[in-house]
Amino acid sequence: MDHFFSPRSATQAELEEYHDPDYVDFLRRLVGVGSGLMKEGQDCFNFGEDCPVFDGLYDFVRQYSGASLVAARKLAQGTTDIAINWSGGLHHAKKAEASGFCYVNDIVLAILELLR
Repeated sequence: MDHFFSPRSATQAELEEYHDPDYVDFLRRLVGVGSGLMKEGQDCFNFGEDCPVFDGLYDFVRQYSGASLVAARKLAQGTTDIAINWSGGLHHAKKAEASGFCYVNDIVLAILELLR
């Protein structure tokens, strides 16, 4: 039998379980991006050609990360044997920078949740 869940978005604190707080704060501030903020993103956090900034980026990373966290919790609690987050698996993101179209490493966040 299939069960579908509508997960909540990950919190800033949950994102910071793996990611550097300065990096998460930068992602949060990417609303109405100005040229100064984009320069900071390129210089400090590897934003650019393979990690473009787009409207709603912070909400997007919070949503797919939250889905992976919910999946990990359901697995850890034994309430499901299989959990799939079709929007997740963005494993190239590093602790303090984007990489390979990945902004937040939801896989590391989920693994940390499973290890609790």
